[in-house]
This record gives sequence, structure tokens and C-alpha cells, in this order.
Amino acid sequence: MAIPAAPNPLLVIVTGLSGAGSSTALHSLADAGLYCIDNLPMELIGPTIDLVASGRIVAEHGLALCMDLRDARFAAQFPKLIKDLAQRVRLEVLFLTAETHVLATRFGATRRRHPLLKEGDTLIEAIELDRELLGLVEESSDCVFDTSAWTPKQLARAVEHRLAANLPTRQLHVLITSFGFKYGQAQAIDTLFDLRFLDNPYFIPGLRERSGLDAVVRDYVLSLEPAQVMLAKIGDLLQFLLPLYYQEGKHYFRLGIGCTGGRHRSVCFAEELGRLVLQISPANTIVTTVLHRDIDR
Repeated sequence: MAIPAAPNPLLVIVTGLSGAGSSTALHSLADAGLYCIDNLPMELIGPTIDLVASGRIVAEHGLALCMDLRDARFAAQFPKLIKDLAQRVRLEVLFLTAETHVLATRFGATRRRHPLLKEGDTLIEAIELDRELLGLVEESSDCVFDTSAWTPKQLARAVEHRLAANLPTRQLHVLITSFGFKYGQAQAIDTLFDLRFLDNPYFIPGLRERSGLDAVVRDYVLSLEPAQVMLAKIGDLLQFLLPLYYQEGKHYFRLGIGCTGGRHRSVCFAEELGRLVLQISPANTIVTTVLHRDIDR
């Protein structure tokens, strides 16, 4: 299959034995920002690369394809395919394998049909045929992962580590939302803190019409000893948790900070915590957004 010359984007081919984790690997690449396609026909690889190179398909960080024996010609044409592709893309081939009994257990648990299973054959025979037909593909791959003892999270981190030099740094997106309980609890949050135990600036002359964004309100709230202790404790918790959430592979963490009306105490705390989160290392791995849901109500 002749593939004409073109600019060289990153192309990652994920392949391997059915049931070894190709879908998990492809999802991790999609999370990293690659444009991912599962089971693309071989005739469309060249035109797809052309579309990426021309910008008609937006794939800023590269393209990832999941390919296997669902395309019956894949194994036989693979050596020529990668030779042609290597002339026009930065190519990385990841091959996933696993022990036969592990694959059989996975198919039994998911109740999926093996793509090579034919009438009269056993699942073990289909798995071994898959292994035999993909032998040359495995030998030609840049990296082989045996996922027999891996969890999906471990596989995702292994793919991320393997391609770290070519992928943008994964980020944990932290959303801090201040809100007022009188307008209903904030929804779709992971952790919530209730600040209604603190003295309310609403009842202080000159502060009612202001908000937690104003220095005078901030100074009042943070002058309260319970507020200082609470802010320090939440800060310590976030400094402990967020690097672990990042390490675990989370992409989102949503923190709710509530007070009565969502205008003074919660706003002040959300702003302070937003500044604190920006200082948590590793650098450039945490993106922070502060939202004040009820500040104008």
C-alpha cells in the first residue's frame, strides 16, 4: 500500500491480542489529547494522515489507531504498512499481550465474543490463533506490554510513561465552587465543606453589601481564629490529596465551599484555596478554576 509523503505527525498504533487491553490503552491516549480511531480500515490510514497534516482533522498532539485482526489483512500487511508509515510520521507501535488463561477469564467476565471464534472452536483455540497470527506484529513492535497482572489504571500509566516525551503533560483540573445553602447545595462535587459555623459578615455593618472578593470582607473573615484553623486544615488536606489524585490518574476534582448565602465566607475561602492549589507541586500539572455560583444573588 503506497503512502505518499506528507508532514510527519505522531502516529501511535495500538495493537495486540484481543482482550489484552487495547481499548484501555486507546482511552488513555485520548485522555492525553491524541485523536483516536478504533478499527480504521487500512485503506483509510493514508487519507486520514493527509487530513491530519492538512489540519482538516484537528489532532494537535497526534493520531492514535487501534488495529487488530478484525481487519483480516492486518497481520500480513503489517511489515509493509509500518515501513511506509515510517517515511512520513513519527511512528510508535504498542503491542499488548497477556497469558491465555487471563484472556479467557476476561472474555468470560465481559461475555464478549472473541473476534476469531468460529463455530466448533473453543475460546482457547481462538486466543491461540490470535497469538499465532500476530506473532510477526509483536516482533516488529516498538514496545510490548504484558497486561496479565495489570489493572486498567496500571496499563494507562504505562502507556502514558512510554509516550511521555511525545505527549503533553497530563493535568488535574480542580474546580472550586462557592455557593449558598439557601439556594440549594452545589451539585456534581467530590468534596464539600460547610462554613456556616463562622461568624457571618452579613450581620456586620458595612460588610453586608460587599462580597468575599473585597479586601475588607476577606480581612474580617480571616481574622477569625476558627477560620484560620479551618483554612489551614483544608489547605493541608488538599496538599496531601491532590498529588495522590494526579498520581492515580484522575482528571477532575470538584470542591464545594458553602455558607448561608454564598456571598461572603465561602467566596473568601474559595479564593484563598484557589491561590493555595496553584502552589501545589508538581508544577504545571494542576489547573485551577474558581467559580462563585451565588455571589450576585
